[in-house]
Amino acid sequence: MTLSLPSIVSAAAGDLASGAQFDAVIAVYPSVSEELVSAFSSINAYTAIDKSFGSSLTLVADQKVAGGRLILAPTGSLTGDSDDVRKFQEITKAAMKRAIAAGSVAPLFYFPANIAADNEDYSHYVEVSLLGALAACFDPIDVREHYEKIGKTYTVQKIGFHAAGVEFSADRLKFVNAVEVGRRVAKDLGSPNCERMTPIKFTEYVQEYFKSQSVIKTSVVEDINVIEKEYPLLHAVARCSLSVPRHFPRVVKLEYRSDEPSKVKEHLYFVGKGVTYDTGGADIKAGGVMRGMSRDKCGAASVAGFMATVAELKPKHVNVTIFLGLVRNSVGSNAYVSDEIIYSRSGKRVLVGNTDAEGRMVMTDPLCQCKELVLAERKAGNNVPARLFTVATLTGHAIRAYGPYGICLDNGPARKAKVSPRIQAGGHILGDPFEVSTLRREDYAYVAPGAASEDVVQANDKASTATARGHQYPMAFMTVASGLDNFGLDKEKKDQIAYTHVDIAGSAEELSGTGFSLPEVTGNPVPAFAATFLL
Repeated sequence: MTLSLPSIVSAAAGDLASGAQFDAVIAVYPSVSEELVSAFSSINAYTAIDKSFGSSLTLVADQKVAGGRLILAPTGSLTGDSDDVRKFQEITKAAMKRAIAAGSVAPLFYFPANIAADNEDYSHYVEVSLLGALAACFDPIDVREHYEKIGKTYTVQKIGFHAAGVEFSADRLKFVNAVEVGRRVAKDLGSPNCERMTPIKFTEYVQEYFKSQSVIKTSVVEDINVIEKEYPLLHAVARCSLSVPRHFPRVVKLEYRSDEPSKVKEHLYFVGKGVTYDTGGADIKAGGVMRGMSRDKCGAASVAGFMATVAELKPKHVNVTIFLGLVRNSVGSNAYVSDEIIYSRSGKRVLVGNTDAEGRMVMTDPLCQCKELVLAERKAGNNVPARLFTVATLTGHAIRAYGPYGICLDNGPARKAKVSPRIQAGGHILGDPFEVSTLRREDYAYVAPGAASEDVVQANDKASTATARGHQYPMAFMTVASGLDNFGLDKEKKDQIAYTHVDIAGSAEELSGTGFSLPEVTGNPVPAFAATFLL
């Protein structure tokens, strides 16, 4: 399976000149400076007559640079209170699109010296810039398949970069490539429509991709009877889809183990929500809000993408286990409905309150299985710290509360281990920002049982956007329904299990899309996870 990734090469200052191996030069800078004018003397004529020249994305002819094309790509201010490294990502993505439109197939990015000197917020600005450029020259698998049918070929073959005064090692370049591979896998899985990427086709993509990655072990549960027994909450969501064989559910497990066990510092367990289409079920999404629900699989897509990055880097210091819960939340006569009581894998009686709160149902039983694996590891004498995660485009409330940012919130042991602040810090340096939210006692009160017939309540009958603490209380539900509430701070430290919930409803797609089309899938939080756990 090809991801059409252009080669990225470190270039010398001499490659800026015409006749070199590149066909365009893209200069990235905060504002026009003496160094920039010295590097590209042709802009003197423009700055002499236009004081604002160079303050916006501009293409000019310059026969002294490679390809005769010079693209000026200003970031604007980098020192304001709200400025961050995304300014590099945004301008390099725009500049790359402009270069492609101009006919460039091998552009060279140039960064003047001291562009972000002594500012730790920009310590990885070159990596972020390259990721921005790579995002501009990628199409997900359904688009590539169409291009193949009509005979269209990809044009960008190579991207060069020269950052004056920056030592950019081979390891840093390898990291960029690995993150981009992960993002592309995430976009391939998250972007396509609900028929191109059904649970079965999603699984086939994952199997096909990872079969060439010898460090990743892949296993799939496809027997419906086994799914019903082992993942009863997930099965309830999938129940209505069972009348359509192509929509049958799957549970995929991916495992990576360091080849040097003595160096392992933590074991990461991820559960990804892979609802390939969400109608809302019996509590159907009405009034147009079903639009875009083919993207409700981006949680599973992103953690599969993260595993692709892991496979590229083969880290010594972590083990990674991933579960992908893949279902379609259909509507019909066999749909699960509110007021049902369903036993979870942990034996908890779950009162269903809203069938459109299906994501937490899909993830809870695999989360319980992660808990079981941790306990088995500890029983075997392996006490490497375990970190559990659920990752999902879970709630509209996340967007209402934090806009275009991912959210992470910890249980007690994870809070003590500062897991969410680590993710926030990692996302900050790679242009994948996160906000840290907090799990409170009110969240547990919301899901507490109200009758002897239930142990936990799944949801109320309102949309998350109309519910106080709409993005926080689902974590309380998953904690109780999976049995993780028995492994909190009130237990001895050796018996605690750290769990962090990650809601990427705001960051999985570009929220600023235009027109009636679906917005672009970003591949986030692959960069944040990579910076947090793999750097």
